[in-house]
Parts: sequence; structure tokens; C-alpha cells
Amino acid sequence: MTSDFILETSSLEDIYTSSSVSSQAIRWGNLINCFNKTFHTQSPDFIARAPGRVNVIGEHIDYCGFSVLPAAIEPDLLIAASASYPSDSTEDVNQRVGFNGQPASVEVVNLNLNYPGEKFTYDHNGHISLGKVGLWTDYIKSAISTAINHLREDPSKGFKIPESVKLLVDGTVPPGSGLSSSAALATASVLVALRIHQTKAEVVPKYLAASLAISTERACGISVGGMDQTASVFGQPAKLLHIEFHPATQVVPFSVPKQGRINFVIADSFVTSNKIDSAKRQYNLRVVECRLAARLLSKALLPNDSELSINTLREFVDHYSSSLGNDENNSKTILKSIQLILERFEEFLGMHDSLTIEGAIKILGIDGQTFKDEILNGLEVEPKDGKFKIFSRARHVFTEAKRVYDFRNLLEQATENDKDDEENFEFINRMGELMNESHFSCQVDYDCSCEELEEIISIARANGSLGSRLTGAGWGGSTVHLVRDEDTTRLIDSIKEQYYHKRFNINGIGANDSDKKYDLDQACFSTKPQGGACVFKIV
Repeated sequence: MTSDFILETSSLEDIYTSSSVSSQAIRWGNLINCFNKTFHTQSPDFIARAPGRVNVIGEHIDYCGFSVLPAAIEPDLLIAASASYPSDSTEDVNQRVGFNGQPASVEVVNLNLNYPGEKFTYDHNGHISLGKVGLWTDYIKSAISTAINHLREDPSKGFKIPESVKLLVDGTVPPGSGLSSSAALATASVLVALRIHQTKAEVVPKYLAASLAISTERACGISVGGMDQTASVFGQPAKLLHIEFHPATQVVPFSVPKQGRINFVIADSFVTSNKIDSAKRQYNLRVVECRLAARLLSKALLPNDSELSINTLREFVDHYSSSLGNDENNSKTILKSIQLILERFEEFLGMHDSLTIEGAIKILGIDGQTFKDEILNGLEVEPKDGKFKIFSRARHVFTEAKRVYDFRNLLEQATENDKDDEENFEFINRMGELMNESHFSCQVDYDCSCEELEEIISIARANGSLGSRLTGAGWGGSTVHLVRDEDTTRLIDSIKEQYYHKRFNINGIGANDSDKKYDLDQACFSTKPQGGACVFKIV
């Protein structure tokens, strides 16, 4: 049962691999020392940690309800925290707001000076105003509000409001890299918020932590599907996570084939992908386009279910499968239904790859207000030239969903075959092919790649990569590459020489951005799956 709850430990050996413990001990020690100096106080009460993640396959389909295959990675986000409480606090939550009914005060500082700190307050209801410009501290504010709302709804957990909170943040997940720095921040912030406000049952169920982290990021205006936060929470060493979201979240770990002696290499393009700034033209726009595709397919293929409110392509698949007499909800049924849909959906969506709002309203037979309420559903979007690309987006989602199941099946077969032979190498080669197919779909159908990502992927494929693809939202960020152990160094060196050194000089200072410095060893590195979020107890 222990694995069902967030790990609480006082040993870095429970968090990192043996090769990383020494360097991480220095980093954590520096964080504690900086906490003491910054806030002129004793050591923090605890440190919350949440890792970034790499998505091996299954891009942009979690918010459509389909499964994904990510893994937690070593780069992570740490929040050192302390809280003080009023001496006159009572069991009445309406009085637990600090001395003389004053709101709780929070001071947040980031060791990275590019992210200015902030001071803010909140009351016992968790009312906090988020910034209008998408400040990074909005994630912390949102986590506090989300945690307080949860605790107030469940009195069994106990509830308390501090007088003051001190938070010091340190992260090694590059922001905008496609490795889910925002999810790591949201997840760590939730763990902090629960611990400083909860009086009973301090162990936190993993499913609760993931759910609250998802709600936290959505409250910041990003229509996330839940993969990033779930991977950050549930990560396990040496295992990929097959995460299902429908009908309920289910996480099944699969071992990475040992016999093939493989690594994953991650390479950051240094093109920043900021979800908050670009959501209406990119991320949130794709969410709306997929929602439109689900409604259009439902109208075309489920004419007898016109009253159903279908919002995701996975919901459409389930209803379509039921209409064919398939009531079982398993991977075989889903794959069969997807194949049937792919055979027919060009007939119905091929004409809808440049669809205006007016055109969608006409085809769906709805009015403008319904479109705003049910299709946009609070999201601001700016489609290029005012046209939604429905056919291409849906084709990516369906083919990518199939690739995830194919990849999972290969993992199962490789695990069952424990011999180091040609059959296992065939499994691994096919995994690489699926990653390549995934990237092509992201590039062509989902239009979420960029010139820099394409350059890295081209270099990697020419230097030992079995499979290369963008990872994360795209439009910049990182790439992930499947590579044999013996080719790992050659692959990394080739990317550094042909991509980074072409654009950045040997000292890591950007040739086109002389004020910005880069650590190439942190930008391009090999990794194996790592453990998930935890709370480090200061002793």
C-alpha cells in the first residue's frame, strides 16, 4: 500500500540513482543554506520535490482522453518550505486565519533570478488574485487555493491556516523545454499546500496529488489533459508509465527492456515553448480543434445520439464502439474502433480542414452562444486566418492513440522474452519506428514542430538514434531519442557539435544571444526513468 502514497523520506538515496546522490546532496545543501540566509530563519520544515517528465509516445492525446506512455526524469523542482501558525488558533476554520483574523502572508523566492519572487496574502477561503500576465507564482497561488478547497470539503483531513509561509524554489527542469517544468511546479506546490494546511493523515494519496496538480494548472488557464502531473507523481525507476484517463485514471508501469541495453537521450532545442503566452494560438487551439472534431464525427456517425454531449475524441470512440454492439471497454475494442473510424473518417472530415466558426455552427446546427459555451468552453483561441484544421488534428489523435497501444504491446512482449537475442532487438527497432511515425504525425498533422526540432531530429537519426521525436507540447522545447548504450555518446556528441556548437560557442554562450548562457550537459543528456514526487523531511 505504501506505493499508493507520496513517498516521505529523509534520504536522498530513496530519491536519486546512486550516481547522482553526491551531486544532488550538494544542491540540496545549498538550497537549505540559501533558505536560512534568505529568510533569516532556521532550516525549512520540509522540501517538496516533483520531477519533470519525458513523453516517449502519445503526444497531444491525453486531453482527448487517450492513453500515453511517459516517464519521470531526474531533473526536478524543489520547494523548501516553512510555516508558522498563530498561537491562538482554534478548531473553527473560520477563525483560523492568523492573529486577529489577519490573512496568511506568503513570501516566495526563486534561486533563479530570472524568476522574480513575490509576496501575497490569502484568507481562510483561499482567495488569491492571479496575475494578469501569467506569472510563475500563479502556480503556487493556484495550488494553495486548490488545496484549501479540497480540505474544506473533507473535514476528516483537518484544516489549519498559517500565519506566514516562506518558500524557496530551485528547479533543474528547463522552462519551456517540453519536459513539464510547469507540471513539476504545480505538483510540488500542491504537496507544499497540503502539508502546511492539513492537520491529520499527512500521507498524501498519489491519485489525490495528481488530481489537485491537474486542477492547479487548469486554474492557471491551461487546458491540460493530466499526463504531465500524473507522470511526475507516479514515476518509477526504470519503468515507463502507461496512463489511461478514461473512464478513470489508471497507471500501469512497464519495465524498459534490459536486454536491448537502451537509453533515452533528451535534447533541448533552446526554443522556449511557453504555454501561457501562446496557448490561444497553439495548445488551447488544438484542444478546441479536437473538440470540434469529436462533435463533427458524432453528428456524422452517431445520428441517433444527437442529444449526447460528446466533448473528446475518446468519448466519441466509446459511443461509436457501443453503436456497433461492442460494450467492452478494453484496448482491443478501442483499437478495432479506431481502425474502423480511420477507414471512414476522411469521408466525413476531409472537407473540414479549413473550417470557420460560422461553418462549424452551420454544420453542427448550433448557435453562436452554444459554440462559445460548449466548444470554446472558456478558452480563448486565435486560429490562423480564422480557420480550424479539423481533419489533420483528428487524424493525428487517432493514429497516435493506436501507436501508444502498439508501443505498450511491444513492451509487454520484450518483458516476456528475457533473452538477449535478435527478437528483442526487433522489438526495440519497432519501438523506434513508432517514435519516428509519431514525430511525422506531430510535424505534419498537428503542426507543432519547428525548424530547430527538425534539425536535431535529423542529426540524431543520422548518428545512432533508433527513433526520434519531439516531446511535450512542441513548438520548441525538447526532443527524445531511443538509442542503444553503445551509440549514446556518439549521438550526444553529434547533437552538441552539429546543433549546439553551430548556434552557440564552445563556452555555451549563445552566438545570437550573447547575454544568455547555456549548460550543454544539462541541455543534452541520457536518462533512464526515475522515481516520482516526494516530500523530504528535515531531520
